[in-house]
Amino acid sequence: MACGERIEAAHRRTTNVWPGCFLHLGVLAHSVENGAGVRSADLDERSRRWTATSDPRWLWPGLDVGLLSAAASTIERSVTRILAGKPASIGAADGSDAYAVGIASLLSGTGSLLGYWIEQGKLDVAAPLAHTLARHLAHGRGRIGRIGREVAPALQCLIEAGVNPGILKGFHTAHVYFPEPGVRPLADVDVYVEPRHVVRAGRALASAGFGPGSWSADFKTNWYPGGKIPPIRSLEYWHARSPWRIDLHSALQFGTLTRHGIHLEQVMPITDAWEWMGMQLRVAPQPLRFVALAAHLSSELNSSRLIRLVELTLLIRRDTASGELDWAAATDFLERTGATRYAYPALTLVEQLAPGTVDMALLAKAYKRASRIARIVVGELTPATPILHEHVSLAERLMWEPGILGVARRLLEMLVPPRGESLKNNLLIYGSRFWRLFTKRVSWRIRGGTRKSGEAQA
Repeated sequence: MACGERIEAAHRRTTNVWPGCFLHLGVLAHSVENGAGVRSADLDERSRRWTATSDPRWLWPGLDVGLLSAAASTIERSVTRILAGKPASIGAADGSDAYAVGIASLLSGTGSLLGYWIEQGKLDVAAPLAHTLARHLAHGRGRIGRIGREVAPALQCLIEAGVNPGILKGFHTAHVYFPEPGVRPLADVDVYVEPRHVVRAGRALASAGFGPGSWSADFKTNWYPGGKIPPIRSLEYWHARSPWRIDLHSALQFGTLTRHGIHLEQVMPITDAWEWMGMQLRVAPQPLRFVALAAHLSSELNSSRLIRLVELTLLIRRDTASGELDWAAATDFLERTGATRYAYPALTLVEQLAPGTVDMALLAKAYKRASRIARIVVGELTPATPILHEHVSLAERLMWEPGILGVARRLLEMLVPPRGESLKNNLLIYGSRFWRLFTKRVSWRIRGGTRKSGEAQA
């Protein structure tokens, strides 16, 4: 039977995954932000205003931005206590405080997880905040259920095309390391195929009803269900019906890894088996799985940082306890690939969040390999703060460069359009950079503000 003829059968198989989630999804399918009838067009306009001004009040009218940092710190302390096996409380947050905690939980990616911990009796909060976080959890459960239903036929088509897809990062970790998949928010499902299979994989995704997005980069393309991007449903939580996509990778490219000649998957192929919904998929073996998560987290420090730190903490704890992750092997892999410095931010912040999680010898080696700029950048961060990043930090852009010559070369690359890039992409990239300079949204050090709207990336 051809792949296209199997889609309906594959869809039927997924309808029994997390049935409780689908009940929530059915209830929430007709809801709108805050129940106030906010239209998607209004949300798009607020996003555009934010892009033009960097004023978070466009995204969240009525938000007291001054409360966000304290809210993020409160969430961080609660996460630290619960990871240490202790009960936690966010106190009597209500009214504007509850709203600020809700937005901070969105930006940190922890809203659904906090809601789950309330259900489990591990986190104590006041009724208004409990209601807010319950909504995060309900939508998180509905969202992972919807993504599962929609991605299964695409994965089946890839398998039948002989592509043998690998699953990277969040979709795998959500199902394996978190207490339930819906507490790990996802903007995409990361699928890996060997470079020689990229064209075939694209045909298979098209046969499953996916269409390519307008954006692409080296080693990665975006594919959307139905071939179009649905409207944003909320800027306050990860709405069950907000957009998601497949990111099709042909390399483990995070930050500047491949630009510096680091190809992790060439040193250790993606060969471990993972069965999901009756399908035999591939995932990264250890220590590649650990290194990929750490490098990805380090390369996007301003995107859902706290939930990614929780994710890495859970992975380390489970796989070191089982013996699947060995610190000596992980250190050797990082050193052989030259990726040790890319693990430094992630490992440092994991150890801050959950003391005793990271091997101290590896952490010391990562510190030694990190650039001075990287140490400065990481020194200005906690696991959850700053929660807002309106200014582009040059230090973050330069932290991976080895030495003064590397920094100078990177600055030149940022000023001069690269060869081979399309005119459209160059106009987008350099137009955006000019606008940031014109609106004074570029600084050397990390400064408070916000960089992305709520459902940006994870």
